[in-house]
Amino acid sequence: MQLRFLGAEYACQWPSIETREGEVVGKYRGVAWSARHHSPTVAAKASTPVTLHFMGRSYQAHV
Repeated sequence: MQLRFLGAEYACQWPSIETREGEVVGKYRGVAWSARHHSPTVAAKASTPVTLHFMGRSYQAHV
């Protein structure tokens, strides 16, 4: 995904997390609402540090 802020462009990769539908926990306006469970085997990937600029100053952030 390409992001742009004040003329600077950034590349971002969103992690994919495996989910599975759970039991129905209620209804909202007549529509069943179910819980979703995240797979415990999927480890969160460490974020990548990038150099960002704000008002002429640069700083490191994790995206």
